Order: sequence, then structure tokens, then C-alpha cells
Amino acid sequence: MLAVTGTNGADDLQFAQFDDRISISGVSGIFSASKAKSIVIWLQDGDDNVSLDSLLSGGNQTLAKLVTIHSGAGSETVRLADGHVVVTDGSGHALEVAIGGEATLDGQVISWEDPDPDPPPESNWFTTNVQDAALSALGTSLYVDGLIDRNDVIALLQNAGDGNVVHATELADLQQIVNNSTLFGTLDYVERLTQYVVLGSNANDVYQGENLGNLTAESSAAQLTNLVNKWFLGLDRPAASGIYRQIAGQLIVDGAAYTDVRQGQAGDCYLVASLAEASLVDPDVVANMFIVNGDGTYTVKFFNDGQAEYVTVDSFLPTSDSGDLVYSGKGQNYLDAGNELWVALAEKAYVQANEFGWVRPGLPGNGDNAYSAINGGFIATALGHLTGQATIAYTSVVPAANFSTMVDAFDAGALIGIASKSTTAAGSGVVGSHAYAVVGYDLAAQTVTLYNPWGPEYGLLTLTWAEVGASYSYFDRTA
Repeated sequence: MLAVTGTNGADDLQFAQFDDRISISGVSGIFSASKAKSIVIWLQDGDDNVSLDSLLSGGNQTLAKLVTIHSGAGSETVRLADGHVVVTDGSGHALEVAIGGEATLDGQVISWEDPDPDPPPESNWFTTNVQDAALSALGTSLYVDGLIDRNDVIALLQNAGDGNVVHATELADLQQIVNNSTLFGTLDYVERLTQYVVLGSNANDVYQGENLGNLTAESSAAQLTNLVNKWFLGLDRPAASGIYRQIAGQLIVDGAAYTDVRQGQAGDCYLVASLAEASLVDPDVVANMFIVNGDGTYTVKFFNDGQAEYVTVDSFLPTSDSGDLVYSGKGQNYLDAGNELWVALAEKAYVQANEFGWVRPGLPGNGDNAYSAINGGFIATALGHLTGQATIAYTSVVPAANFSTMVDAFDAGALIGIASKSTTAAGSGVVGSHAYAVVGYDLAAQTVTLYNPWGPEYGLLTLTWAEVGASYSYFDRTA
């Protein structure tokens, strides 16, 4: 039994089934449909909405489960898969929906007599521009609110794969849809992800280690499903050491902080030091990176030459046999509800974005979806990918005057990372060939305070500018 208990607020629970996976909006995790013989929902106080219409909730299969809903103290609205709606007021009501869709309320069979059926949806953009009848009808119904959102796009893409093939007319319709920006309103990430699916991307070459390719006329429905899985559901997880497990916790706890950064096995100090610097100097960079999709996935934004690009990750992360995170998030166990996930998810998303080919041009591993592929890199490049800003690289720390250059940049709000030499001064405590985040300075003492992205347990380093010159080569910054 899949048991769901509501809150005392106004809950909105949308059930969607994708093959053997059931997701619930607002609930972290994906549940096995084959293992769940029934679903029982206990609603609490507040006016709640429950949608059992899997296809309109973004799924690709109907929710073929016995569902029992116990009402709470508020007004409860339940939408069934056949378009019918059941509304109850007050606690003590039990609505049972059979696998075939038959419904009983408090033991009484509900009769769906509708002498005055609703008129068909009024014509809109889909009615006049989409040729495939099923796609046009679905789009028309979805666009009645004047917006095509993420769930709408998933439903449209899944509809185009009916009959186990994407016909030329359906592909042309999808291209029409994705080329009309007004349909997506301000949801540019939805538009961009849809472009990757419909118009193609060099990142489409491989999915889960197997050949995939761009969508074409007569592509199989399975290929289209894998493209949706890759871009909207985060199922193209990077090659990694360890075992992927779904991690408990929250995206951000009490605001992002540089002390959240704990580098793991990946040699990506240039990236995680940049994340630490962003959380300190401009927390909006971190907050604006993530879109919480409500189904256990997160869409993450990076920039390529100032242009926003997106990938989607799920909440599964590589762990050791004992369940500890292998990469960023070192020291966290996947079962700990207090975990803070933003650094680990940003790192995973960066690995997936590497498939685009612009993350590491000219460096080993460019284009590969593997944690090992992002070993070694440049602070300035990562800062540009995180912020979309121009960057200034390789400012030497040797001239004494460049202390003022760093101070002025820090005061102006620049994000600054500093790179150590391969051989550092004896007894300095500086790790060689490593990136640090600049977290402060003392103008009178001519000192700089640095954070090692290995984690707060390694302490802060406060060095004079002369000591910096003995162990560090250069610093990079946003312009």
C-alpha cells in the first residue's frame, strides 16, 4: 500500500505514472507502481486538491490502482481520470475509486449523469496551428490557461509518441510548438528543454551509456520517451563510482553558505570553490540556479557565453557501500533527513551539462557524462558558467599592488577564486594545485582569508599578501 498523509494546509497532490514509476507533486521520491497494490490518502485540515488523472498530471499511463481517499476537515476536490470531479466538505468521508474508474462515496456508487455536458474548449493557438488531431485536442485543452508549463509539455511529447512512432506530421507540430515562445510565457527553462528534445542537441548522442540521437520523423516512441527522461526527468545519470541512491534532505537549509561546500572524490575544486564563493558574495546566483519541479527532480541553470542552458537532475546521488556520498556532500549519508543537497546537485548537473561540449573545450573528458570527466579545470570558466558574467583570469598574486586589485574587486561584489601553486611554502597549510574561495580580507593587516572547499573542518586560512605570493599563483574573478 502506498500511503499518503496530507498536511493541515491546502495540499495539491497530483499523481502521475511513468511506466513502473509513480510520482506525486510536492512529495520527494518516485515509487514502484508494480509494488503498490493500492493507494490510500488521508487528507487533513485545509482545502485540498487531488488529481488522479495521471495523463493530465504529466504521466504516460493511467493510474490503474485502487485508491481510497479519507477526507479532512476542509473542502476536498478530487479529479478522476475520466474527467469527473468529486467534492466533499468536512471530515469522515471515504471516496473509493476502483481500477476501472468506478467511484463510491461513503459506500454509495456515484452516478455520472450529465444532461448538459460542457461545451468543447474554445479555439486557441493549438486549434489553428497543430495538424495532428490528438495533439491539437490535447494542446487546446492544456492551453486554456494561456500557458504551456512543464507538465503540459511532457503530456504533449508523450502524446506525440502514440502508435509507437513519431510521424512527420507530429514532428512538424512539435517544431511549431517549440518555435512559438509565447506559449511558454516566462518559463524559458521549459522552452529550452523542449528545444533539446524536439530540435536536437549534440548532448542527445548518448543516453544511459547507449546511443540515442536526435528526434526525427519516424523516430520510435521509445526514443522520444528517453529524450523526455533525459531532459525533463533527470534519468541520464552520470557514470560514477559507488551506488546511486535517492538522498533524503532539502535543497537549501537556512540559506546557502560557503561552509556547505565539501568536495568529494571529483577533482573539481575549481567548480566547488566557485560555488562556495557564489553562496558568500551573491547568494542569488545559487537561488536562481535551481527550479524545484515537485516530483523529486530539479532543473539547474548554467550559462554558455551568457546564454542560459538547463539540465534536469533527479535526487539520486552516488554513495559508498555504507551509504555516504562519494562526491560533493562528503560526510552526508543518504538516509539523513537533515542533508542539504544544493552543492551535490549542482555538481551532478555540471557533469550532465558537460555533454553539451562547451563546459570543458580542449580539456580531457569534454562531452562525457561522467564525474571523472570534470577532473581539473579553470576557476574563471566555472564562474562564467555559474553567473553568466564575463570573467577576468590569471591575475598574478606576485605584485604587491595586486592586493589592492583583489580588495577593490571584492568590495565591488566580484566573485573571486584563487589557485595555489603545485609546490606551496613549507608549513603554510596550503594544499598544492588547489582552488580556494576568497571569503574576506583585512586592509590594515594586508591579509586575505581563504576557504578550502574540502570542507569547514579544514579551517579558514588567513595569510599575508606575501604569504599568498609564496603559495599561490593567480586569482580569477567575475568582471
